[in-house]
Amino acid sequence: MEKAQKLKVGFLSALVPTILVILLVTFIIVVVNYVSKMGPNEINRKAEYYSQLADYAPKNATVFFGDSITELCRTNDIYGEYSEKSGIQVLNRGISAETTDSMLARLDSSIIAIKPRNLVMLMGVNDLNKGTSQEQINDNIRSIIKRVKEKSPETNIVLEAVYPTDTDRKSAYERIQLKGRDSATIASLNKKLAEMAQKEDVRFLDVTDILADENGNLRKDYTFDGLHPNISGYLAVRDSIIAELI
Repeated sequence: MEKAQKLKVGFLSALVPTILVILLVTFIIVVVNYVSKMGPNEINRKAEYYSQLADYAPKNATVFFGDSITELCRTNDIYGEYSEKSGIQVLNRGISAETTDSMLARLDSSIIAIKPRNLVMLMGVNDLNKGTSQEQINDNIRSIIKRVKEKSPETNIVLEAVYPTDTDRKSAYERIQLKGRDSATIASLNKKLAEMAQKEDVRFLDVTDILADENGNLRKDYTFDGLHPNISGYLAVRDSIIAELI
C-alpha cells in the first residue's frame, strides 16, 4: 500500500507541471484570440475618427500612414524640428493591428482627403502574421500607390521597406506575436516591394541596414518587443526619412 501511495504521489508530481504548462499555453492562445477579435472594431473606430478629422486637418502636410509601428511613433516630437524648419506639419495616421486590406479601404477618407504633401507608407508586417501571401500584400500596396497618384498627384509618396524583426525572444507572447514575421520572410517581401516601387516610380526607402544587427535581425537596443522600435529605433531612421521628403 505504501508503494502504491508513493507511485501515486510521484505520478501527480510529474503531472502537475504538465497541466500548468497546458493551462499557460491555453491562456496565451485565448488572450491572443481575444485581442485579435477586438482588432476590427478598434480599427474601424480609429478609421472613422481619422475620417472625421479630415475636414479639419492641415493640407499639404507630411503624413505617416501605417500600422502600430507608425501609430506608436511620436511623430510630433520626433519630427518637431523638421516641422519647425520646413513649416510643414506632421500628421500620424497609423492604426495598430491594421493590414493593407484595411488601409486600402480607408485610404480615400483618411489620407487622400487631406491631400498630403508627403505620404510616408510603412505597411505589410501584420499581413505576414495573418498568412496573407506576399503577392497579395504587394498588390494591395500597389493599389494604394496608384490611387494616391490618381487622386492626389502632387503627393510625394515614400514607401518604406518593412522593418526587420528580432525573433530571438524569450516571452511566449512575443514569440506568438512574431509568427510569420521573421527577417528572412520580410527581406523577401521587401525585394518585391522595391521592384514594384521602381515600376510605379515612387521613392523606396530601405532602412534595414540601420536597424538590423550583423544577422539581419532588428537590433535589441532598437526594440522593446522584437517587433516595434523603441525611441532609439525611431530616431535612428528619422534623418533617412526626412531626406526623402520634399
